[in-house]
Amino acid sequence: MAVSKETQLGTVSISDIMFAQMIAESFKIPACEERVWPATKKGRQIGSDQKYSLSEFAGHIEIEKSLDGESVDLAFSVIVRFGTSIRRLTDALGDAIAEEILKRLGRKPQQITIRVTGVKSRQIARRNLEVIKRYAVQ
Repeated sequence: MAVSKETQLGTVSISDIMFAQMIAESFKIPACEERVWPATKKGRQIGSDQKYSLSEFAGHIEIEKSLDGESVDLAFSVIVRFGTSIRRLTDALGDAIAEEILKRLGRKPQQITIRVTGVKSRQIARRNLEVIKRYAVQ
C-alpha cells in the first residue's frame, strides 16, 4: 500500500519499496550491521545474508496510515543474530527508521512494530517477540 499526501503542488505518493529501502538502510547502521536480517511473519529469512530483493521485502512490510492521515505506522519482521541484545538492537533500529522517515516525509511515524521471528546461530531458531516503538507525532 502506497502512502499518499496532498500538497499544494499535487499528490505525493511513497511506495512500499521506498519504505523497504528506508528499513534496509537502517539495517546498515553500526548497531545493526550483520546482526539483523529481514524475515517473513513465519520466520523465514528473506534472501541471503548479504543480498535480498527490496520488492520481496516490501511485500512483508505492513504500512498503515493513521486516522488523521498525517502519520504512518510500520510493522515488519526480522531475524537477529544469537547473542545480540534484542532491546538495544530494536531501539537503535526503530530510531534509525524513524529518523529516515522524518528526513523523507517531514515527520516521524506514530508507531514502528518490529517482530523478532527468529534467532540465528548456525540455524534459525523460531521466536515470537514483538517490540513496539511509539513516537510523538510532530
